[in-house]
Amino acid sequence: MTDKIVELVLSNFVISSPFSLLSSNRGLSESVVYKVSSLDGAFALKSYSSSALSSLRNIYNLLDQTRNNNFVLFPVIVRNKENTTIVYHDGFCWDLSSWVPGNIPDCSIFNLVQCVNKLAELHIAVGSIQSGLGVMPAMKSREVEINSFSITAINFSAIGFLPFFDLVELLKWLKQEVGSLMGSPNPIVKIQYCWGDARRENILFNGSEISGFIDYCAIRKDCREVDVSRMISSFAGDDFLMWTNALNAYSESSQINHLVCRKLDILGTIVSLYRWLKWFQKPLPENMVNSGKQRCTDIYRRIEKWKEHGSLKSMLFYD
Repeated sequence: MTDKIVELVLSNFVISSPFSLLSSNRGLSESVVYKVSSLDGAFALKSYSSSALSSLRNIYNLLDQTRNNNFVLFPVIVRNKENTTIVYHDGFCWDLSSWVPGNIPDCSIFNLVQCVNKLAELHIAVGSIQSGLGVMPAMKSREVEINSFSITAINFSAIGFLPFFDLVELLKWLKQEVGSLMGSPNPIVKIQYCWGDARRENILFNGSEISGFIDYCAIRKDCREVDVSRMISSFAGDDFLMWTNALNAYSESSQINHLVCRKLDILGTIVSLYRWLKWFQKPLPENMVNSGKQRCTDIYRRIEKWKEHGSLKSMLFYD
């Protein structure tokens, strides 16, 4: 019966069944997202395959430990009568995450600083749980994906929404430039549990105050810099002043390597472009095409600005 496991989670909201399934949206992961309504508003309900059950259970156990360390921004879990984190509904494995209309914060430095301060609190709360030292997994995985990418494997007719010659030149430029970022040995850092999906869209605000962190199924062991870089990038893009203010704010609570944060962001953005180019090699789900084109175009334009700036290394800021 593991395929019928249901996980109900979202910040400080408690939502009871039955749910009103308004629409469905199949993404690129192993999940199906539905919009649901409740007295508290509209929410996203994400269904996972049964293969994700073990991972979800481990995550919820970790969240319980995190709350025991007085970090309260992770979701309150609805428990069944056996006091476990599972209930059954509609034949799916459910995780309640994402969108509360109007609650995604604006890209202001005020909101960004609040978010990185709370992120520092999260890292401190989970930092004592099975942590150690090592080479950061996020950096290694980025380098593997970049090294495995082949321009010759891309069918450019499948991505006709991007300018062909400009894209080819950009990919050639990236191939020349990435070596300047991947040439030096990666530093040894603290490896601990990290959020994994720390970005603006996954922060809930109630007025000017943060009310919750959501969509945490990517929790994994990595370095704190991977969370910090993703959070800042989702607010600031390549705004040097916002990056510096946010990194300094985080560093008041917990020390991180500023250069590594920028390096992770740059390499991660390149990996995102490569992934989208690969995903478009076969037909996307119809309801993902337009949003996928927009996302791929946004990443392409950001990297194009780096090329106009002169070099990838010049975008590190803190080198």
